[in-house]
Amino acid sequence: MIRKPLSFLLLALPTLSLAAAPAPYQAQYEVSRNGSKLGTATVVFNALPDGHYELRTDTIGSEGMAAIAGVTLNERSLLRWTGNVPETLSYSYRQKLAWKTKERSIQVDAGAGRITSTDKGQARTLKYTPGVLDRNAITVALIQDLAAHKTGDLIYPVADSDSVDAQRYRQAAVETMSTALGPQRAIRVERIRDSGNGRVTTLWFGVDKKYVPLQILQTEANGETIEMRVTAIR
Repeated sequence: MIRKPLSFLLLALPTLSLAAAPAPYQAQYEVSRNGSKLGTATVVFNALPDGHYELRTDTIGSEGMAAIAGVTLNERSLLRWTGNVPETLSYSYRQKLAWKTKERSIQVDAGAGRITSTDKGQARTLKYTPGVLDRNAITVALIQDLAAHKTGDLIYPVADSDSVDAQRYRQAAVETMSTALGPQRAIRVERIRDSGNGRVTTLWFGVDKKYVPLQILQTEANGETIEMRVTAIR
């Protein structure tokens, strides 16, 4: 895979203006694979007493083999706002499938200039990048930037297991979509990948729901899909 240098891509970031953190919210989703329901997901974004923010995503398999295998997936991002952009302080991921458990985590130490990424028990030290996010927290950054009516491609530094790479997202026109909440105006956003690996990530954010995601669709190179569709927001 050919990667452009992170420093080069960050030069293309849109001009930043002062922006507040998104309002706290809780959303429920139906999760499906290739059109068949797998379970439900709950996403909670809230402010903490110490001034930080927390984003939690909890998915439970409740249908078919997912229920039989007792599939659960838990992600938690702890965030702070530096100036007007969110930044990950820590991230944890835990997936349980029958007797197997998969865990990984990210710890950001801005003062020491490093990020510690742990996957499958192996820790790696990555160079700190201001405004770094984890893959769970990207939606929070997108919500903030869409609410601020930013234009052009939206680019974020994202820490993974072995690197910090720039992820680019492109906005499309506002469209009306059918949801469990009734017809909703949504702005469609697609992740732009330079690798050409065939994976497609598309998100729809509710224009009249404070830009909370209404639908997230992940299409793999082999045509397999994982989809989240909103069922409630509060």
